[in-house]
Amino acid sequence: MRTSWLTRLSTAFLAISIIIPPVCSFQSPLVSSRTQEGRLTQHSAIRLQMSDNNKSNGKTEYSRELYLREEAESPFRKVRFFFYYSLGAGALTSLAVSASRVAAALAGINTDLLQESAINVGVDVAGLVVLGLAFQKDKEAQDSRLKRASKGAELARLTVRGSKSIITGDLPNVNEASETFTTSLASMRRGRGIEKRVVIAAAGKEKIAEILEDSIKLADSLVMSDLLIVPVEMPQGLSPNVEGKTVPDCVALPVGNGWKAMVNDEAEEAIKQGVNIEKEGICIILKKNGRVGQRTKGIFLGKMVGEVEERRDLGLDVKNI
Repeated sequence: MRTSWLTRLSTAFLAISIIIPPVCSFQSPLVSSRTQEGRLTQHSAIRLQMSDNNKSNGKTEYSRELYLREEAESPFRKVRFFFYYSLGAGALTSLAVSASRVAAALAGINTDLLQESAINVGVDVAGLVVLGLAFQKDKEAQDSRLKRASKGAELARLTVRGSKSIITGDLPNVNEASETFTTSLASMRRGRGIEKRVVIAAAGKEKIAEILEDSIKLADSLVMSDLLIVPVEMPQGLSPNVEGKTVPDCVALPVGNGWKAMVNDEAEEAIKQGVNIEKEGICIILKKNGRVGQRTKGIFLGKMVGEVEERRDLGLDVKNI
């Protein structure tokens, strides 16, 4: 009976501890500085591997750095896992003893222990079920955090090419070709040299052409709202052809092959929800802390600008959203 009551109390404690979210958070520091040529160089205290996750035998494997980051965000998960295993082993031992007593009682040995042993068997089985569900929930939460961190690392490594006025904040003469520079999306995060909310707009060729036209009309408002548009032409997952076209300073073009894999993953999820990628498009908005703030069906630049201006008119903070 003591073992069964201990199992009850322990499983109840674990259930409560899972519900309470961790209060600790962690983000690896990254400082940006300009070189003599005016380009950004990044110095990171924690460098992610070139591949943060890979699939082996159908199972996703994450790098050690991502596991360390996840542990920092949820520092008590390992403790809970220890209790899951230890209490599970104790419940299995108690179940084996109680089950043997029930079997003996049914065979006519120590029949006076039948009722007590049967109750213990029920308690042990219930405890194992609760522990199993709690472990599964905790494991799913861990996998979700790792997947989100991995996606964030992939987004941070993506590079764009845009006007150097993005750094200086000055608008170049419209009659002059503005200088361009190439940098990663990580440099757009708060405190890393450039603070922008990156709007990844993925759609077909015609829809992207409309987005570029809208960005020209809303250029001043987009700059004031710290919105940087990154158009990605689908299904190729590449930068649109802008040769001979006007590209406003609020637009940065994707560079490199990493964009195709990232956007295709997002497109697959959107297609499952009935979104027509080429005609309607999808929009992924990254907040200044680098996290995905919103995913939308369709691309509505005017609405984005309007929401920021509405917050500004109400006297709300528009720099840290």
